[in-house]
Amino acid sequence: MSPSDDLPKPPTTRPPLGSVPLFLLWLARRQRGTLLAGVLFGVLWMTAQAIWPLLLGRAIDAATLPGGSVGPWLLALTGVMLVQAGAGVLRHRTAVANRLRSSLGVARLIGHHAADTGRAITADKTTGEIVATVSADANRVGAMFDIVARLLGSIVAWLLITGILFTFSVELGLVVLLGVPAATALLAVLVRPLQRRQLEQRAEFGALATLGADAVAGLRVLRGVGGEKEFVQRYTDRSQRVRAAGVRVARVASLLDAAQTLLPGLFLAGVALYGAQLVLAGEATPGELVTLYGYAAFLVLPIRTAVEALGVFTRGAVGARRIMDVLRVESAVQDPADPIAPPPVGSELHDVASGVTIRPGLLTAIVDENPDAAAEVATRLGRFDDLAAAEAPVLWGGAPHTSVPVRAVRKRIVVNDAMPHLFRGSLLDGLDVRSIREPELVSTDTAQLRRVESAVAAAAAKETVEALPHGLHELVPERGRSFSGGERQRLSLARALLTDAEVLVLIEPTSAVDARTEARIAERLAEARRDRTTVVVTASPLLLARAQRIAVLSHGRLVGEGRHAELLARDDPAARLYRSIVLRTAEPRGADDAAADR
Repeated sequence: MSPSDDLPKPPTTRPPLGSVPLFLLWLARRQRGTLLAGVLFGVLWMTAQAIWPLLLGRAIDAATLPGGSVGPWLLALTGVMLVQAGAGVLRHRTAVANRLRSSLGVARLIGHHAADTGRAITADKTTGEIVATVSADANRVGAMFDIVARLLGSIVAWLLITGILFTFSVELGLVVLLGVPAATALLAVLVRPLQRRQLEQRAEFGALATLGADAVAGLRVLRGVGGEKEFVQRYTDRSQRVRAAGVRVARVASLLDAAQTLLPGLFLAGVALYGAQLVLAGEATPGELVTLYGYAAFLVLPIRTAVEALGVFTRGAVGARRIMDVLRVESAVQDPADPIAPPPVGSELHDVASGVTIRPGLLTAIVDENPDAAAEVATRLGRFDDLAAAEAPVLWGGAPHTSVPVRAVRKRIVVNDAMPHLFRGSLLDGLDVRSIREPELVSTDTAQLRRVESAVAAAAAKETVEALPHGLHELVPERGRSFSGGERQRLSLARALLTDAEVLVLIEPTSAVDARTEARIAERLAEARRDRTTVVVTASPLLLARAQRIAVLSHGRLVGEGRHAELLARDDPAARLYRSIVLRTAEPRGADDAAADR
C-alpha cells in the first residue's frame, strides 16, 4: 500500500462553497474517523492532566497528616501518568494524521479541480495564487484539524477543574469559570487586526509568487530582450512589500504572545495568593494548596490553547476562503444537462467555423498561413471551451460534440499540444497514462514495456530513453526540465500514441526537432496510425508528404484541399497559397534550429 492510499479519495460530489463553516464540516466528514479518535485522545490526555494535581495534593496530605496512607495515592498517580503518556502519544499521532489528511486532501482537491477546469482556472486565477493556495492555505486548513483535539480537551479539562474548585470555594470556582473565558476573550481582541494584516500579507505573497512563476516561464525571452535588471528590481520591490507585510503581522503577533504570557501569569499569581490565604486561615491543607497551585499553573495551558486556536482558526478561515475562491472557478467544459449517446466509432468530424471535415481512417493535415488559426481548429476539435463551441460548433456524427458527455470526448479524441508537459514521476507511468486509467490493459509488465517501447520508437525517442541511466524507469523531474525541448516533444508524441485514441490531433509535433528526426517521425507516425483518424497541424513538408489529405486554410477558413504532390503541381489560389507556406517552411535550417533538439 502506498502512502497516498490512506488519504481521502477525490470527491465524487462538489463540496459546499456557500460558507466557510459548511466547507470545513464537509472536510471533517471526509475524515470523521481520525478526527473523532483525535478528540477522544485529546480529551483523555487533558483530563489526566487535570486529575494529576488533585491526586498529588491528596498524596501530600496523606504523607503529612496523622493516619494517612500515601501508597494508594502514589499508585493512582502512577496510573494517571501512564494514561496521560499513552493518550498524549496517540493524540499527537492522530493530530498529525488529521493535519496531513486535511491539508493533502485539500491539495488533491485543488489539483483535480485544476485538471477538470483546464484553461479556465488560469484565466481567472494567476499561477501564483494557485501555488500559494496549495502550498500555504491548504496547510492552514490542516492546522485547524490539528488543534481541534487539544481545544476540545482543554474545554473539558477547564470544566472539570471548575467543578473540583467549587468543592474548595464557591468564589474560586466562579473565578475560574468566568476568568478563563474572560482572559481568552481579552486576548481575542488582538486577533481581528492580526487577521486583517495576515490577509494583506497573503495577497502580497501571492503576487510575489505570480511574478516569480511568470519570470521562470519566460526566462529565455527575458534574457533575450535584456530584461534581467528590470525583473530583479521588480522582484526586489515586491519582496520588500512582502517583508513589510510580514513585519506588520509580527507586531500584532508579538503583542498577542506577550498578552498570552502576562494574563495567565496574573491569573496564576492571584489563585496562588488566594490559596495561601486559605491555608493561613486554616480553611485548606498544604496538600490542597499544592492542588490549587497546580490547577492555577495548569489553567495556563487551556488559555494558551484557546488563544492559539483563535489564531489558527483565523488563519484557517482566511485560507479556506482562498481555497473556496479557487474551487468556485467553473470548468470551461461541462456535461450537458441532457447528454446524447456518443456517435459510433468512425464518425466524421466537421468544424463549422473553418469548414474542415475530418474523414475517418485518414491522416489529415491542416495548413494555414496563420499557424495560430490552424491550431484553433485543432483545439476546437478537442473541445476545450464550450462557450467558444457554442459560437463555432464541431459536429461529431452530425451532432455538436458539446452534446456528448465530456468523458466520451476525452477518451476518443486526444489533442497533443505544441508545448507539451511531462509530469514528475516514473517515465513509464508518465507515458503510459492509459494503463493507469484502464489497468486491464496491462496483462504483464513485459507486455506494457513492449507497448511503450513501440510508441517510443514511433516517436523517434528511443535514443533519448536509452541515454537515461534507468531507461523507462527513470524518475522525471517536474515539467521534465531535464529534457531538451525536442526530447520533451518526442516523448509527449509517444504518450499521445499510447492513448490509442480513435481521433488523435497533433499540433506542430515536430517544431523542435531537426530535419533528420522529423523525417523519421513522419514515416513512423503514418505507419503507427495506419487506418486510424489522425489530424496534424503542421507546415512541415516531410509530414505533409505523408498526409492522405491536406486542408488548406486562409486565416481559419478552408480554401482548398488535396495531397502534397497534387497541391505542389496545381495552379489555383489554394495551391499557390499552399506552396508559399510550404516553401517558406522548407528553407534550410540553421544552427539555431538544430540546437533546439540538443
